[in-house]
Amino acid sequence: MSAAQPQRSPIDAPNPATVWVLNSDAQVRRLVDNAVQQYPLHLSLCVIFSEDFRPDVTAPPPDVVLVNLTAPTESCLSLLPEIRRQWPDTRVIFLSQSDDIHLWSEAIQIGAYEFLPRSVECHQLGWALQGALWTSRRTMSKPPASSV
Repeated sequence: MSAAQPQRSPIDAPNPATVWVLNSDAQVRRLVDNAVQQYPLHLSLCVIFSEDFRPDVTAPPPDVVLVNLTAPTESCLSLLPEIRRQWPDTRVIFLSQSDDIHLWSEAIQIGAYEFLPRSVECHQLGWALQGALWTSRRTMSKPPASSV
C-alpha cells in the first residue's frame, strides 16, 4: 500500500500565482517588489505591470489585480465591476494616495478585497497580497456546484 499523498493547500498549487498591477509608477513597482521579496508569500509568483486594463480572454485569470488609484478616481473604481465580470474569482486591491473614507467605503461596497493607502508599509501590502492570493486560490479550487 502506498503512502497517502499530502494535502496541498490552494495557495501551494503547482501553477504560479499571478498578480497584475495596473497604473503602476516607479514608487508602486518598488513597493510591490519589496513586498514580494521581504514578505514570504510561499508560492511562485508572476507579477505583471500594466498601464491599463486590457484583459486577454485566452490567458488564465490573475489571482489578484492591484490597482494604483490615480485621478480621476471614479474611472479607476469603475474598473472593479469590469474585472469582476471578466474574472469573478480574482481579488482586487486598491492603493490610493487619498485617505478619503468615502472612497474606501465605496471600493469595499462594490467588492474590493482591500483598500490601502499608498503610504502602506511593504509588510502590510505583503499581508494583503497573501490574504487575497489565499482566498482567490481557495475559491478557484472549489469544485463546481452540481445541478439538481
